[in-house]
Amino acid sequence: MKLVVESRSDALCTEQLLDQNPGPALMDLSQPRWTDFGGFLQWGQAVAPAVDVGPLYPYPGPVVSPGLQVAVPREVDDIAFTAGSMVRADPHAVTAWLEHEDRAAEMASDLGRAWLRAGQALCGATKVSTRALTLLAALDSGRPSEARSALEEMTQPESWRLVRTYTREGGHSGWPGPVSALATGRARHAEHVLCADFLGAIRLLDSVGGTARGRLSTRRSRPAKALMCLPDGTATVLDEFGGVSLVGEVPQKQGLQALLEPESDPWSRLREAVLAFPDRPDGTKLTAAASLPDGVVFGDATGHVHVLSVGKGGEVEATSQLLHNGPVEAVTGLELNGTDITLVYSGGVDGRIRAWSPAAEPMPEPLRSRSTSLAAISASTSSAHSLELIVAWADGLVEYMDLDSGTVLPFRPGPPVRAVCSQRAATGETLVVIGMDEAITALVPNPSAPVNGS
Repeated sequence: MKLVVESRSDALCTEQLLDQNPGPALMDLSQPRWTDFGGFLQWGQAVAPAVDVGPLYPYPGPVVSPGLQVAVPREVDDIAFTAGSMVRADPHAVTAWLEHEDRAAEMASDLGRAWLRAGQALCGATKVSTRALTLLAALDSGRPSEARSALEEMTQPESWRLVRTYTREGGHSGWPGPVSALATGRARHAEHVLCADFLGAIRLLDSVGGTARGRLSTRRSRPAKALMCLPDGTATVLDEFGGVSLVGEVPQKQGLQALLEPESDPWSRLREAVLAFPDRPDGTKLTAAASLPDGVVFGDATGHVHVLSVGKGGEVEATSQLLHNGPVEAVTGLELNGTDITLVYSGGVDGRIRAWSPAAEPMPEPLRSRSTSLAAISASTSSAHSLELIVAWADGLVEYMDLDSGTVLPFRPGPPVRAVCSQRAATGETLVVIGMDEAITALVPNPSAPVNGS
């Protein structure tokens, strides 16, 4: 940006200025999108206390000169309160209309609330199909089929398919949010997704329908930073203070094995090491955690990533590596198909995603780098599928990354993303679960129609 000029649209100097500067960025200051309604009221009451300034918004002329008449554009008057009409209209105008017009009945509807929930992403989308997908993902799954079917039809060109969305006001029993952490269940929790809220409550979500099926008890109710499900199904939580604690019951052996080997538990040492790790000598606060096929991975405030794994003799081995400049915000890991190689992926406040195997040196260059911090990360793979990463950034962007093909599919739900979790659906598709303050959304990526972007 070299110069900002404010001028009347009907002035000769404005026409000459536009003619001499090809491709300028024009802002029509008469449109409500560029103004703040509350600030306008405060200014108007100070300048002209006797004038009712509300109906004059956003025009300052009639406030200071009551006799002045202005031509008020009514570009949103013809917008029908339907999904198709809204996503095809100017999103800034629709947002201003919903926020400031006196249409209480319409604003209270599910469609209006969904639009305002996803407002930032809707205003930033340039395609109708993208706005339709964003609005559909913000709309509770209980919305009547008329709006949903219209939106679903318009999302056909998109590279994502919505599975479901549950919201705070949707009336669903056992609403698990606001979401602070998600984790894929294992062993006895294999059919569930573990979900933590900001008060430390841990719930089990059905991986098929996404509804809450139970709640795990905990002795330490603290805000959860990350969730882990150990190889034996033991649920563990990393809290905001860097402490680690067990959630629910520790799996117990049953039958003859419990009678003959009462003290034998192949994962007991791992549990003990995980619980004791925050008390290591350096005392650095842990900031991220995730489970591995044979252990766990931690990230700390100094940028180090630590892997705890069970060796061949049953001993727990610890390996550490400095990977980030500043705190680690998210970690995940998996085992390569047909090998014993563990891969760890981490993201930090430095905006970099690093890949590392404890058996080798980390990759010298980051896998992905942006100018914003990481918020969450999840990885998955199987014998029939590629190596996949689901990444959530602090600016609200969620990315599906197929590391084999290099495909990157972006999606912006609108609200800040607190957690992501990837899970293999019964059909073999990758189910991406996105946790936010007021909604939990599940989508399936379609890499056959890639839309790369950042």
